[in-house]
Amino acid sequence: MGGDIGPRAVVAALLTSLRKHSGASALIFGDRQKVVQELNACTDPTVLNRIHIRHCDVAIDDQDRPSAVLRHKQDSSMGLALKAVADGEAHACISAGNTGALMALGLVRLKTLPGISRPAICATFPTSTGRSFMLDLGANVDCSPRQLHQFAVLGSLTAQAIDNISAPIVRLLNVGEEESKGGDDIAQTSALLESDPMLNYQGYVEGDGVFKGTTDVVVCDGFAGNVAVKTSEGLAIMIKDMFKTLHTSSWTARLGAFLMRRKLIGLQARLDPAFHNGAYLLGLNGVVIKSHGGASEKAFGHALEVALQAAKHNLPSVLLPILKDKMDNKVNRGL
Repeated sequence: MGGDIGPRAVVAALLTSLRKHSGASALIFGDRQKVVQELNACTDPTVLNRIHIRHCDVAIDDQDRPSAVLRHKQDSSMGLALKAVADGEAHACISAGNTGALMALGLVRLKTLPGISRPAICATFPTSTGRSFMLDLGANVDCSPRQLHQFAVLGSLTAQAIDNISAPIVRLLNVGEEESKGGDDIAQTSALLESDPMLNYQGYVEGDGVFKGTTDVVVCDGFAGNVAVKTSEGLAIMIKDMFKTLHTSSWTARLGAFLMRRKLIGLQARLDPAFHNGAYLLGLNGVVIKSHGGASEKAFGHALEVALQAAKHNLPSVLLPILKDKMDNKVNRGL
């Protein structure tokens, strides 16, 4: 029921996803009448038979504070979807709703993995050589060095599991690459990352370096991360609009655009924010994926792909033994 478009985008994207993935099924939590209205567009029984509706009278609004949600709306569509993951009924939960509420309910329903104090929002950024994982993107505005260290570990393990990178390059977002740049918290975080043998830490990265393809994991606090992701999305939309003007300007520009149409289409697709929709709530003991609230059908469809991929890798179960072993080693060393 979340997001700007609600069931219309969610259900349409789900139907497309289930046609593509014949082994997947879905639980839809929300207003049964509104969901059924959207499902009427599908007449394929092989798809409809894999969809089960769980009616909910309560939905969370974007204006709802997480504290109020925990007091009054744990039986909402979002809360019950997360409960389904906690109870083993579902392998992943995906929502385009209130991010703060999703984080708060996720903490209550699923708890955190060993050694993780707070979950982080992690998404992928396109780079010149592929993509990189970046976290935190807004869940934790103020982060301690210890939390940033936890995010680095989570991001590194996720890159290993999802992209099959044996030793992901981890960098810390900073105002410069020199060791002297940044405040005390950045310096303390860098020291923690440098001393962790689990991490392939390669120092600082500036904002422009995020897209160069020289790092697999970028670590930052939620304030900087959210500014970075919103700025990059705005830039991508501006470039997309500039491409469109090529078709309405002079005949020479239209001719050039026609001759380069295949490359331009490929570049547009790669830069399209919809193609990168779907962020992991890393650190929770369950797969939870956050979609943009303004996601279109195409964008929500990509978030579903992210959820399916994380579920197939059983991401929390991959992270759990490594984090537990890391915690046990700390205890044995008296840390």
